[in-house]
Amino acid sequence: MRLTALDVRDVRLIRSAALEPGPDVNLLLGPNATGKTSVLEAIHILATGRSFAASRTARVVRVGGGPLRVVGRVQRGGEGTLHRLGIERGHSGPARMRVDGRPAERMAELARLLPVIAIHPQSHEVIMGGPGERRRLLDLGLFHVEPRFHDLWQRYRRALSQRNVLLRKRVAEPELGPWEAELGRTGAQLDEFRRRYVESLAAEVMELAPALFGDSIALDLEYRRGWPEGETLVDALGRLRSRDIEQRVTGMGPHRADLVLRIDGRDVRQRISRGQQKLLVYLLRLAQARQLAGAGDGSCVLLLDDLPAELDADRRARVMAAAVSVGAQCFVTALEKDSVPIPQDIACNMFHVEQGEVSEVLH
Repeated sequence: MRLTALDVRDVRLIRSAALEPGPDVNLLLGPNATGKTSVLEAIHILATGRSFAASRTARVVRVGGGPLRVVGRVQRGGEGTLHRLGIERGHSGPARMRVDGRPAERMAELARLLPVIAIHPQSHEVIMGGPGERRRLLDLGLFHVEPRFHDLWQRYRRALSQRNVLLRKRVAEPELGPWEAELGRTGAQLDEFRRRYVESLAAEVMELAPALFGDSIALDLEYRRGWPEGETLVDALGRLRSRDIEQRVTGMGPHRADLVLRIDGRDVRQRISRGQQKLLVYLLRLAQARQLAGAGDGSCVLLLDDLPAELDADRRARVMAAAVSVGAQCFVTALEKDSVPIPQDIACNMFHVEQGEVSEVLH
């Protein structure tokens, strides 16, 4: 899969830009605060409906402009099928999405055609932030490799929402039973999907770790499902029902799951520097890209924002070699070309970005 054309309108600093990306590495070069990251945000919005750098997509709409509009052409499977994707959003109201000329009802339709993995300055929150950050990491990966995951997660979320509404009303316990049964059914399957996914991810991490860290890391991934082992979710919900009614929220289930990362048996948050955090994020996300490469028609788009930050030349070279090795199409932002080591025999397209204008650099 690769993005063969991109048209961006009114995304942050960019009034209008059109690119024809190459299949391997695409460098976006130029001074800070000129629109490089805006191009990556546009790709991410096209693939997910949201920016990786703003809590609300409406905030990404160019000041004095709008509506935001991103259109892309995606080629699946080498010389395979071409799809045209589009999304438009103003300062308010819902997004309007299209796939191959027809309206799309759900963002998931675009997401399945354009799998994207973004690594940016805030990505270290996957390591240092709360469990929600790591659940999102798992669920993003599962969305693309397990077709049943998304609908199952939607069913679980609906049941969870209904139970929480009843808890806030302090209803009689029997009324909670049907929703607890649904949480038990969907939660057990979600747990199984996540457990298998973590096992697969851990195997990819072990394969890829030497390329990024050398032989100096012994990384362990521990999945915690969100309720006690040896107990069904239905039993756990029943046992803690009185507490949940008092607190007015469901305290156990897959929505409380976590992924614990350890190096040499110790939680990574206790022992690694900011630069090592970033390298560990690259390891996890590139391992996910390897998983995607082995699923369906495989591969993805990698968005690497400000690669040189907090990584020395050797680590930058390791990251780029690993990124290319997973077969992903890469978009990388940097101040200058020499700060991004491109592996030999890898095609590289370069674009200069300044004051919101994007132009291809011929070389």
